[in-house]
Amino acid sequence: MVREDIRFSCPLDCFDVCSIIATVENGRIIKLKGDKNHPLTRGFICSKGRKHLERVYHPDRILNPKKKNKGKWVDISYEEAIDEIATKLKNIKMQYGPEAVLHFYDSGYVGLSKSVDKMFFNYYGGATTHTGSLCWGAGIEAQKIDFGSNRSHAPQDLLNSKTIIIWGRNPADTNIHLMRYLSEAKKQGAYIYLIDPIRTNTAKIASEYIRIRPSTDGALALGIGNYLINENLTDIDFIKNHVKGYEEYKNYVKSFTLEVVQEITGIDKEKIRKIAENYGKNKPSSIIIGYGLQRYKNGGNNIRGIDALGALTGNIGIEGGGVNYSNKLISEYIGGEVEKSKTYVKNRRTYSKTKLGEFIMKAHNPPIKCLFITKSNPLVQVPNINKTIEAFKKVDFKVVIDIFMTDTARYADLVLPATSILEEEDFLYSSMYSPYLNYSNRVISPINGIIGEYELFRALAKRMDMIKYPDIDREEFFKRALKPLMESFDVGYEYLKENFFTIEDRIVPWKNKVFHTPSRRFELYSETAKQQGLSPIPVYIPSGEDRGKYKLRLITPHLKDSLHSQHFVFEQDIPTAYINNTTLEKNNLDIQKTAKIESEYGELEVKLEISEDIGDGIIMIYEGWWHRSGSVNFLTPDYISDMGEQAAYYECFCKLS
Repeated sequence: MVREDIRFSCPLDCFDVCSIIATVENGRIIKLKGDKNHPLTRGFICSKGRKHLERVYHPDRILNPKKKNKGKWVDISYEEAIDEIATKLKNIKMQYGPEAVLHFYDSGYVGLSKSVDKMFFNYYGGATTHTGSLCWGAGIEAQKIDFGSNRSHAPQDLLNSKTIIIWGRNPADTNIHLMRYLSEAKKQGAYIYLIDPIRTNTAKIASEYIRIRPSTDGALALGIGNYLINENLTDIDFIKNHVKGYEEYKNYVKSFTLEVVQEITGIDKEKIRKIAENYGKNKPSSIIIGYGLQRYKNGGNNIRGIDALGALTGNIGIEGGGVNYSNKLISEYIGGEVEKSKTYVKNRRTYSKTKLGEFIMKAHNPPIKCLFITKSNPLVQVPNINKTIEAFKKVDFKVVIDIFMTDTARYADLVLPATSILEEEDFLYSSMYSPYLNYSNRVISPINGIIGEYELFRALAKRMDMIKYPDIDREEFFKRALKPLMESFDVGYEYLKENFFTIEDRIVPWKNKVFHTPSRRFELYSETAKQQGLSPIPVYIPSGEDRGKYKLRLITPHLKDSLHSQHFVFEQDIPTAYINNTTLEKNNLDIQKTAKIESEYGELEVKLEISEDIGDGIIMIYEGWWHRSGSVNFLTPDYISDMGEQAAYYECFCKLS
């Protein structure tokens, strides 16, 4: 009996990038456990990480290329699949140009090896690709406007904070390794606020939970800012030396009195005052922002309003401070062949990711003749999927690469199996929270001879005579990608394989108070925003006006046990809709019966569950459900946020019956 432990890392698009140990016996994985040697994840993994074992050996896994023949799936060889794809792509390019192919990708897998999909289509000449985001785009653009780039404090720096505001984030369910630092900070005396329309599990660790009306976060931030100014709780030196636009901001926020903000947000004015005083006086103060509060039409301004609080109080560039949203630390130093391939794009046509269905229907000169989908399940995850399904049906040739027959794969003409992280050697990192680069060993050989994306696109490039495409092995690809990082920090390739790498002097971003904005200051007033047609200062834009008979706002957060739709693959039940008792009674509903949720865009059958954690006039359903159960995105509109082209999922209004 041969038994060994092999270290790999979780590739899910998650905050933490856990390091995991797989125990292999006679060539088969028998168990997974957390890697105690990882400096951040320290041996604790969530249910999603443990499910890698179930998924790799699951009987429903796709093990062969499949082609749809008269509505039925038929297994074909890789040679047949590559020949057909190559022939179709060549013909489409010759007749219509490369823009007639739409490459849709997302972050279903975050390792370097599967980024070759983008490289392939760059060498193809530039397929149509998206701009914007389904996840975090408004917040990313907001912080680029304010700071110039996206950086957060290292996790351990929270232990220096005296006041912590968790604003619209639920680390108890979605960022579990943050919880240890929150717990330790609280033991040391830090006061922790949770601001959220939903009383999430994170409320258990908070010193105080603040319920806010959905979409009014910007008004609360502006009201706190006004109070800080009026009560002389600002850092005058920081503002004078490192902030642009203070006077313009000060004049705008004058109208956001405690009374006005109470009316808008539903938060008692005395609570608002106490939040402001704690944040301004009990320093250093840290803010941790989630993604939900930027999934409104006013999402970017919500984030800019919160960023401003850090600048007003000088809680930027200091230990225990920060306005933490994303952490693009490692990504700044990744280059290589994917980056180089961008120079081979002749004509890049783009569309807003949220508007996938609408774009396909309206595209001409050229029309979309092929959809090629990698690392994503858009027919579950994009908003207004009824429209997107109709658009998919109009496309002549559709290819999907995935581990399982997803709802998107079912609409394809050809499906190729994807490798699991357990079958890949790779390097992984996150731009959300974890500051570490993790090397991931191949644990087992690909089951049934599955060809992973790295070799698949390499073979496809050869078949299509792409002579410029880098015909290099995976290790050389990694070395070229990591070269900027290795040269910048004088580390070798073997060192990166053997150690968890981070940039040690980046624990506190903006320590030198030099920002990446045009003025080199934190920009309360931004010419960049003005040039984009936005307000140069953060403003409050009322969102969610009454939609006639659709009066209940639908909020669709992430489930603890699934990364978007990936872990709903085996779920057969219908979704649960959570409402409070007031909403139940106002809508004359019977808790014992299933209900119908209806919006302007579609409807769902749901089970009802009463929870006083949910605010009045709100329906909460976890996102990720597949079509057989009822995807929440049958209901959602394809609206876009004020900046960053973010999907405004939470501008969804429904009725219950």
